[in-house]
Amino acid sequence: MTTQDIRWKQRFDNLTRAFARLREAMAAIAQEPKNHLYQIALIGAFQFTFELSWKTMKDYLVYSGVDVSLPREVIKQAFHHQLIHEGQVWIDMLEDRNLMAHVYQEFAAVEAGKNILQHYIPAMEKMAKDFLEKRSK
Repeated sequence: MTTQDIRWKQRFDNLTRAFARLREAMAAIAQEPKNHLYQIALIGAFQFTFELSWKTMKDYLVYSGVDVSLPREVIKQAFHHQLIHEGQVWIDMLEDRNLMAHVYQEFAAVEAGKNILQHYIPAMEKMAKDFLEKRSK
């Protein structure tokens, strides 16, 4: 096993744990959709799950011989190499993540929460499922 082989698998293990926290935030907000603390928790859990998602993709691409480093570049290469199937959704995730990391505006947070629940989590879950299959090989 190479260092890159181990790295993407370790990162994926961390991603799996992050998904558990994201699902907890989803469950909480489903119970109380107008709770601002739950909205913030959902956004925070999304942010670190997204970070681990693109870094897992990066590590896997490097392991596969593709030299990438920046998130947008990783997303484009992951789409090209069919690690993800909804490239534009991932670019949207990156842009929303960047926006949420620098500014908190309640309206933007509510809209981001909708995107997270409706579009981003399903795309991240699909990617994680595909990586789980790669991990078990």
